[in-house]
Amino acid sequence: MQSSLLTAAIAALFAGSVCAQGAMSAPCFVSQFGTNLQLGDDQVAQGLALGFTFVGPAGPVTTIDVSSNGFVWLASSANSACCNATVAQFLTGLPRIAMQWTDLYPPGNGDVWFNTFPATPTSGASAVITWADVPEIGTSNLQTMQLQLFDDGSFSMLFDARVTNTFHDALIGVTQGGAATANAIDFSATGTASPHNSLANPTVYELFQNSWDIANRLFVFVPNGQGGYLVLDRPACALADVTTFGIGCPKPATAYEWFQSPTQIDLSNTAIEFNPAAGGGYVAVPVPGFFTGYTASSVFQDDQVQGPFNLGFTFAYPGGSTTAIDISSNGFIWLQPGNFNSRCCDGDPTTFVTDPASIAALWMDLYPPGGGSIYFDTTPGEAHITWLNVPEYFNGPAQTAQITLRANGSFRLAYGAVSNTSHSPLVGFTQGIAGIDPGSSDFSAGPVIVGSGGTPLQLDAQTGSRPALGTTFVMEVDQIAPGSLLGIMVLGLNAVQPGFDLSALGMPGCELLATLDALLTFPLAGAPTPFSFPIANNPALAGFSLHAQAATVTPGANPLGLYTSNGLSMLVGF
Repeated sequence: MQSSLLTAAIAALFAGSVCAQGAMSAPCFVSQFGTNLQLGDDQVAQGLALGFTFVGPAGPVTTIDVSSNGFVWLASSANSACCNATVAQFLTGLPRIAMQWTDLYPPGNGDVWFNTFPATPTSGASAVITWADVPEIGTSNLQTMQLQLFDDGSFSMLFDARVTNTFHDALIGVTQGGAATANAIDFSATGTASPHNSLANPTVYELFQNSWDIANRLFVFVPNGQGGYLVLDRPACALADVTTFGIGCPKPATAYEWFQSPTQIDLSNTAIEFNPAAGGGYVAVPVPGFFTGYTASSVFQDDQVQGPFNLGFTFAYPGGSTTAIDISSNGFIWLQPGNFNSRCCDGDPTTFVTDPASIAALWMDLYPPGGGSIYFDTTPGEAHITWLNVPEYFNGPAQTAQITLRANGSFRLAYGAVSNTSHSPLVGFTQGIAGIDPGSSDFSAGPVIVGSGGTPLQLDAQTGSRPALGTTFVMEVDQIAPGSLLGIMVLGLNAVQPGFDLSALGMPGCELLATLDALLTFPLAGAPTPFSFPIANNPALAGFSLHAQAATVTPGANPLGLYTSNGLSMLVGF
């Protein structure tokens, strides 16, 4: 059924519309990427013929060199310029155009492409360089950027909504090099109503340090007749994009908090109680408490696992039970003995959810040879594992953390003084193996719901499909539970973050992630099941956001008989 609350904006997406040209004749985004340059890490493709003369900031060129690290030489150079941008090198080096000069890593997923287009009766010649789904090294964040060069000396830079800069100094801009005059600007403030005129200086740039605030923007550089450029944006040129958020149900039996350096852990002198929930899993809440009767210490070396340590009772947890554990010097326990991987040297969410079941009190690189002790003590119905004043590797501050396991299936993480100077600690519980990452929680804010286990319903874009104007966008509903009878698609004008807990409606562990502006039913045709709709070819819709969440009618799933998926945000564009 379809809600009467369906707005005109959503209706416009389903209705046909006549395409209209924008204020500029050049396309916002060219989908014909051309030739894959097959660039590896820190490589340059040299001598790429444009097929026309491009009048750049230092004079005319007919060939360019393309670096994997997000820029184009307007001269001949094999220097890939890894790994951080600097203004000094930008101004004194060879002429170049920097899209996002940083340490990009094509082997991590994507590719760098090059294409040329000859002049036609209605348009000039152009060349297109695309960094497609190329992540910043050290991240899994895929991002697409496209540079277009035109035979009138103008050029454009397009960044999709995923472009970020997490760990590096990154630079965008153009320069003639050779001791150019500095001219730093704020690109985020540069718009059609407030263009930047560089007058006689063709150098324009901005340096970002572990930041980036111009995602999903397109900037045009037009020669101003004085030797410099007029720089403005094209706000109607949003690039179609999709992002997932939240997690579906049934939720995996995993919850963690990751303090990625330089983020500081905030759990000193606190505790988190994990109480078994009625439907399975846990409810994690902050509480006071710390076991101080530790007496039975063991001598641990660096990066060492010892065990088995017998609990004296059966500890049941989602997905299994155990009577013994192994202890790692690096602040965690294995819930099944016989695993001697100490997991040096940083907490890592991907490893946490894919490894066997474990509980992390303070998983990072701890160094018992540097001081402190590790204890295993039992009392009636309880077992206590304590890292007391064990320093962070090598000569870092002392850390005190503790895990208490109980015969009733509950457990507690408790802390004395904890900090991190150079590592990324992770704390929490995982059933393991499933490999489904629920994302980092905030235990100190509590409560945090830990799922009972299972494979959550999943919603994502079909591979290669984007909500582009004039196309049919296809989503896919996957990981559908056996016995599911019908699909429901929620379309909303707003995302609900954090999600609205549906436990009171008979759906424990499930969340509403999009406003209920439209509800559409659809048949389930296996896993995955496609759900598609046409998007009007109307430039006025560029930049419009819509949010979706799938649900299935699954008898026996919970009292209401419904499972929900993660959320999917769609940005309509080119």
